[in-house]
Amino acid sequence: MSTPRVPFTILTGFLGSGKTTVLNRVLGFEHDRRVAVLVNELGRVAIDSRLIINRGGDVLELAGGCVCCKIDVKNDLWDGIVDIIDRSKPHHVVLETTGIAEPDAIVDGVERLPAEARKKFSMAGVACVVDAQAALDHIDRREEVLAQIESADRFMLSKLDLVDAEQVRRVHERLAQLKPDTERAAFPQSAEGTAALVSWLLERRSPNPESSRRKRRHHDHHDHLHQVVAASFVDSAPLLREPLLEMVEGMREKLFRVKGYVNVAGEARRGYLELAGSNLELRLADDWGDATARTELVFIGDGLDESALRRQLWACRAA
Repeated sequence: MSTPRVPFTILTGFLGSGKTTVLNRVLGFEHDRRVAVLVNELGRVAIDSRLIINRGGDVLELAGGCVCCKIDVKNDLWDGIVDIIDRSKPHHVVLETTGIAEPDAIVDGVERLPAEARKKFSMAGVACVVDAQAALDHIDRREEVLAQIESADRFMLSKLDLVDAEQVRRVHERLAQLKPDTERAAFPQSAEGTAALVSWLLERRSPNPESSRRKRRHHDHHDHLHQVVAASFVDSAPLLREPLLEMVEGMREKLFRVKGYVNVAGEARRGYLELAGSNLELRLADDWGDATARTELVFIGDGLDESALRRQLWACRAA
């Protein structure tokens, strides 16, 4: 008797939409399914530390019998899926894409796999997290967001608590225009809501068969006017809080995501800087402990000049 294929779900959504928050809710909830999560870089995904039991090379052992595996989507996605299925025997595999990925390329790749690999798993659909705060702006500005929406067979609206009723209505209206037959869901922060989220994300559905053709037509008539750039900054000198926030605020039109730790001048605690959607905050977290106090930030945005960014951040130094 042949072994059943493991269902494989893609979790997509633009930068800062809340994909990792969704994963942490699913992985932290007690259920009877062993879930394997594939990510690009374990360090960037920020799986909740409460969920990590063991680290072993490229795999984190997580609570509830789940695992999290590091892969390079461009080079070894399919090898990574087959490997984690063979090693961990999961009931379900979830891939969290990068915030600028176009899932159709991944779905199309399944068709080109060798027969032996295709026997291991089967597509279970594409779930897209839609940021209610920033979606309307992103849909108008970013072709990646349209590609993610077109690929999805289900939408999860995030950050509903941060917007008013009129904004929520407009997001629903826009999604209905783009994908009228695609389910739009949300899940409250409760045990009942999280249980429903687990079932929803791990439900087997068919990827949208029309999305690839629409995406190809879209690209035939679209010039790539913007280049998304990821720029990093590492520095041990303490940074002044207000100049740093003013600098990031001044770049907001170019930025999609900012995330990382800050050595805040005059503070013994570790700072955490984040721009996600329209929210910008620098909050104080735990003490540095044995770790060296230093700033480690990642900026993602349109056509960023890493040298200019570094100069501006150096100008925020306290000494």
